[in-house]
Amino acid sequence: MISIILPTFNEIDSGYLGPIMSRLARLGQAEVLAVDGGSTDGTVEFIVRHGVEVLNLPGSSRAARLNLGIEQSQGEMLLLHHPRSVIEPDGIEAVRTLAGADQLTWGGFTHKFDSDHPLLRFTSWYSNHVRCDWSGIVYLDHCVFLSRAVKKVGIKIPDVDIFEDTELSKLLLMFGRPVRLPAEARTSAIRFKRNGLWRQALLNQLMKIAYHLHMPPDRLNRLYERGLHLNKG
Repeated sequence: MISIILPTFNEIDSGYLGPIMSRLARLGQAEVLAVDGGSTDGTVEFIVRHGVEVLNLPGSSRAARLNLGIEQSQGEMLLLHHPRSVIEPDGIEAVRTLAGADQLTWGGFTHKFDSDHPLLRFTSWYSNHVRCDWSGIVYLDHCVFLSRAVKKVGIKIPDVDIFEDTELSKLLLMFGRPVRLPAEARTSAIRFKRNGLWRQALLNQLMKIAYHLHMPPDRLNRLYERGLHLNKG
């Protein structure tokens, strides 16, 4: 069985929750756990109507929501499903096949934005081939998966407001290099659309520099989320 962990916070306006739920409903045997950070827009009610269990963790960071989902999950493979990414069911099914191949396995899907622009195509290329394949860092919008064997070792994501996926990747690299599946995680370009393509691209680079300079995560997140509030309740 595969366990799918969906961390949510006020997801209705993104327009992605419906497509995610419809695809998850077409899966075979799967455990789906949504962990919500205190949504006030009907996100929880929408998920419950689709027959999915919701764990409530008001005011939590996304890292804390992911940790709770990982702790409660029962599957042989765990999929950390970004709330603004869509994966086709056959892509998710491919994760199941990895369970028997290597007990200590982890990785993500191939990133692609839902909008087409040269800058967005380059960003996805960089995320796939440089950050993931070369550096071994898998962002959550690739939809990270890991085996139960890795979970049993005691993986816990640091409770930070941002770059929790980078911190998780650093932990998982202890078990080997990530596997990048060819199936796509089609991801919302909402930050680029609302902030402007080049402004968001510049902000992303500044955020990475600030992270490596050890700027406090809460301050980083305030800068990143200014005017959007997509990640934390």
